[in-house]
Amino acid sequence: MENKLQLALFALLFIFCGMLLEIAIIYWQMPSHAQLVVPKTQSSESSASVAIVAVSDDGTGVVGTATVEIKPGKGRILFNTNPFVEPDTQYSIETAKSVAESVTASELSNKDLIYSITTPQAKLVGGPSAGAALCVATIAAIQGKQVRKDVAITGTIQPNGYIGQVAGLLEKAQAAAEKGFKFFLVPKGQSIVVVYERKESEKKGPGFIFKRIYYEPKQVDLNEAMFEQYGMQVIEIGTIHEAVKLAIE
Repeated sequence: MENKLQLALFALLFIFCGMLLEIAIIYWQMPSHAQLVVPKTQSSESSASVAIVAVSDDGTGVVGTATVEIKPGKGRILFNTNPFVEPDTQYSIETAKSVAESVTASELSNKDLIYSITTPQAKLVGGPSAGAALCVATIAAIQGKQVRKDVAITGTIQPNGYIGQVAGLLEKAQAAAEKGFKFFLVPKGQSIVVVYERKESEKKGPGFIFKRIYYEPKQVDLNEAMFEQYGMQVIEIGTIHEAVKLAIE
C-alpha cells in the first residue's frame, strides 16, 4: 500500500514538473517586443466656439463669440455672459442642448455644460437668435470637432431641430461682412429682406412750400448685396442638420 502511494506522488510530481517546463518554453518563445495594449480613452473635457451675430440695444449689428465647454459634472447648464444677455437668450440654451443630444445620440446627465457669450463692446445682446449657433457649437464639442472660423450664424433653434426666423437681418449681415466672414447662415426665407427708403416730395403753394416725407418699401437680396460688396455669401438653412454640414469642420 505504501509503495502504491509513493508511485502516485511521484506521478503527480512528474506531471507538475512537465507543466512548469511547458510554461517556461512558451515564455521564452514570446517576442521580446510583446506588450499589453491599453486602449486610449477620449478626453472627458471638450469645447467649441462659434461666431454669433446679434443686434444690440442701440440697433447696431454686433459680432460676438459663443463658447460651450463640456466637463464632468452633474448634468447642469451654466451660463457666463460678458456683456449681459437677455433672459430669452438664456432660455434658448436648454433647447440647444436638448437638440444637440438628440442629433448626436448622446446623454449628458453626467456632464456640466458651460455656455459663454462675449462681444468686443459692452452692449446688451438680446433675443433668442443665438440658439442655432449655440446648438451647432454644442454638437461640435460633443463630437470633439470645431466650428469653421469663416462662418457666422443667426437663427433660433426649435425643439424639433428646425431653425426659426429672427429680426435685424440687414444689420447682422452688414456686421458679419465687415468682420470678414465668408459665409453667413440665416433662417430659411430670410435672405431677402425689406428695407424702407426715405423719400421727400415738395408742393408749392401761394406763399408756402408743402414738404412731405415718406418711406417706400424695397426688397434687398442679402446674398447678392453682401457678395458684391464684401465677397460674403448669405446661405439659408432650414434645420440644424443643414447648419452642421456647412459649419462644422
